[in-house]
Amino acid sequence: MADEPAAPQQARLEKLASRLQWLLPLFGVSLALVVLCDRLGLADPQRASRPALATSVAIALVQLASALLCVIISAMWLHRASANLAERGVPMRHSPTGAWGWYFLPIANLFKPLGAMKEIWAASIGTDGSVGTTTDPLLVRWWSAWIVGNIALSMSARTESIGGTSMAIVLDVVGVVALFAAGLFFARIVDAVTSSQGGASTAATFA
Repeated sequence: MADEPAAPQQARLEKLASRLQWLLPLFGVSLALVVLCDRLGLADPQRASRPALATSVAIALVQLASALLCVIISAMWLHRASANLAERGVPMRHSPTGAWGWYFLPIANLFKPLGAMKEIWAASIGTDGSVGTTTDPLLVRWWSAWIVGNIALSMSARTESIGGTSMAIVLDVVGVVALFAAGLFFARIVDAVTSSQGGASTAATFA
């Protein structure tokens, strides 16, 4: 009976996870369309026709909204996933707030979020709940794609500002593909952790 209060928390985790399953691909597709519109000049008021400009603005608004929702709901999911483990007595080095807060701190956001996710993954899915010295390949692919995508898009803007248009286009493609892949990898992580925690919660309730 002591585990009954965990049921609403697991339901909340599952609800957040279900939203991320469609929000993450929406963000990736809308980001690709925004970059494409920009490269084709469809977002330029001086060059684009009124219908094309209206379409590009609509796509940009969808991209902005999906990005904002992805940030908020991902943070909520990370907080809940970490809190679920802490509430079940699992010793956690990263607090629920730290699980998402590290993303917003310069320098630390290059490695600390991976450490927090590795801890959540190991405690949720690992056979003994401990954090080992190795990192699951899915986490490596997710974090590598995330870092590469952000760096590529950042370099693209700087490269174009000094006249390197061709290189900027290449970096745009790399950045968009990498971030889209990162979103898909993250969705798989979310699904795996959520399912595993749900199974653990059910087992604890009927133990």
